[in-house]
Amino acid sequence: MFDRSAARMGSLMSNAVKLQTQLATGKKFTSPSENVTVGQQLAEFDRKNIDAAAYTSNMNMSSSLLSQADTTLDSIYTQMQRATELTVRASNGSLSVQDRKVIGDEMKAVVDTLIGLGNVSDSNGRSLFGSASGDAAITKNTDGTFTYNTAPSLSEVPIADNMSIQPTETAARIFQGPAGDTLAILSQLAAALQGGDATGEAARSALDKVNSATDQVSIVQASVGARAARVDLQQTLQENVSADREELRSSLEDTDMTATAAEFAKTMTILTATQSSFSKLSQLSLFSYLR
Repeated sequence: MFDRSAARMGSLMSNAVKLQTQLATGKKFTSPSENVTVGQQLAEFDRKNIDAAAYTSNMNMSSSLLSQADTTLDSIYTQMQRATELTVRASNGSLSVQDRKVIGDEMKAVVDTLIGLGNVSDSNGRSLFGSASGDAAITKNTDGTFTYNTAPSLSEVPIADNMSIQPTETAARIFQGPAGDTLAILSQLAAALQGGDATGEAARSALDKVNSATDQVSIVQASVGARAARVDLQQTLQENVSADREELRSSLEDTDMTATAAEFAKTMTILTATQSSFSKLSQLSLFSYLR
């Protein structure tokens, strides 16, 4: 009876300590060895959380760049619309040479603005539409031509398992469409008008190319918008998956404070009663029974 009571009391004390630790730490387990299966699940959750953090960082970066690219492309499109308006005006045969010279000056200003927009920097000081090396996206050469310091396509960044996205655009794709080199076309037209185009033929010849170049900017902007929407969707999906994972993790490792507190109180009541019985039992002797 003494041994059984001592063992019972030891078991109750051990359980009380365990419950008290769960209440203090808020966790069901203090080490993975207490439940290997759950420990493996928690380790997998940790790995997925690390991946999710990396994906989140990439998505935030991509979202920021795509948003800036979209805003900048909107400004580029506005300038291309202005270039189209100027080209249409210059093609009017009733205009004087002086009128076309003024239009030529405005067209040159549009080209300079487009170069500035094409060379805009991102939040890290790198060219938004440039190369990975950080070079300027567009260089105007002394002979009037333009060099686009961009790769044919930019590197993609992973935003989920088996899913990557291109976070920005290249100046080459924006300004080198089917019609040719947009900046070169506009620069040549500006020079022709400034040089004294008497009939407006230069403008009439360039109009289709200018329209095509404007359409190219719109196509690129639509592509950027589609990618931004894709990132937004993936961000929402990842937030939902992460929330579900944390809920499952909580069910596996977090202490049910109400139930555990009740169990602890019950255990302590039984332990106190057992200790009291044990104390009385330990005071008994054969002489006490014989008396």
